[in-house]
Amino acid sequence: MIAQGMAVLLHYTAYVAPGVLLLGLWFVLTPRSLPAMRILILLVAFVLMRDVMTPLGLWALSDAVQIAFTANTFVLAALGGLSLLLIALLAQVAPEWSRWVVWSRGHRALGLAVGLVVGCLIGVPLRLYQGIEAHGIPGYWVWLPGMVVLAYGANALEEVLFRGYLQGYLEQQLTPLRAALISGVAFAACHAFLALSVTQLGWPVLLFTLIEGLACALVRMRYGVLAAILTHGTAILLIAVPLTV
Repeated sequence: MIAQGMAVLLHYTAYVAPGVLLLGLWFVLTPRSLPAMRILILLVAFVLMRDVMTPLGLWALSDAVQIAFTANTFVLAALGGLSLLLIALLAQVAPEWSRWVVWSRGHRALGLAVGLVVGCLIGVPLRLYQGIEAHGIPGYWVWLPGMVVLAYGANALEEVLFRGYLQGYLEQQLTPLRAALISGVAFAACHAFLALSVTQLGWPVLLFTLIEGLACALVRMRYGVLAAILTHGTAILLIAVPLTV
């Protein structure tokens, strides 16, 4: 599994590298005095890294907004861990943005509980609608630990980008509510290519991501990025299944 996973990760890296290198050059050439543009570049880079996973067979979407991820737990854990490393790297590359990443606001334990509950409110109805029963899915429990790492690790990166950098930056210019609404809508808009071109599943994907994006943005506004990560990661974990070939 590890050897196969390494081959998959190397193929993914080689495939996405040209685009990431160009976006990296764009980022480096953009002056630090233009943080909005630099944040936009990071969002485009993330969308690229996420969306190319579909044609490479690392994940797939169904028309019922069920997400199937590769059954290779090593790949899942590696991608989740890499996402956390990228968060640390971004903190070094743009340390001045750290002030926008409000990790916790208000009562931390309450915020984390709210994040978990909101994630369940998004994910549980879809899980029930889709009829996902863990005991009926071959290899589900072996696959689950890697999926947990991916769900919370990869979505931590996404939340830092959208709810930390973007929403935090906007809060310096706008009211917190308007910043949250823009963050949520931007999150859904950044799934348009995935919904309309890569998967051709259309409006169900956009509706789901709009609901999820607005929920995470409002949770972040009240309780911080950590709570939003719990919301996002929990929702994805609840509707995810192993990808069967």
